[in-house]
Amino acid sequence: MEHLARDPAPRSRIYHLMAERMSFKITAALRARRVEKWIRAVRRDYLDNAPIKCVGLDCEFTNPCEADQRAAVLQLSVASENLLFQICWADEVPQVLKEFLLDESIRFCGTTIDKDVEMLSPYCIHITSAFDLLKILPNPTKNLILSLYDLANSIIVTNLVKKKRNK
Repeated sequence: MEHLARDPAPRSRIYHLMAERMSFKITAALRARRVEKWIRAVRRDYLDNAPIKCVGLDCEFTNPCEADQRAAVLQLSVASENLLFQICWADEVPQVLKEFLLDESIRFCGTTIDKDVEMLSPYCIHITSAFDLLKILPNPTKNLILSLYDLANSIIVTNLVKKKRNK
């Protein structure tokens, strides 16, 4: 992963990743203004003129052993643009993000997305148009628990590997 640019606010970065002959731009953000900038850009560049508006959504959670488990990182993907919003440690949750996730013209897709929607509610984030890909697409693999990696590898014929977490 190559570091490309840095937001003037500390702890917001943009990376460019090449994997499986594909290029991804990853914006890692702790600041509300970087999230707002990302949303404005993907709306302008991808969603405003798209006949079908689709955004990938996933969350990573705080430690399940902690009493107050919640969403720690909100991940959004549109085309090759990806946002990793460290919501648990952010300066604030921007209103632009809340309105973006409430937009009924956008389909927010993920696997087991109901849990993500539930874990975002303490941040006053509500998603009205969430679609669970596991309920829509047949499982193309022999894996009992299907992940977005499994779907991508099967549908667009990639060989992406999810890194194991260090415990």
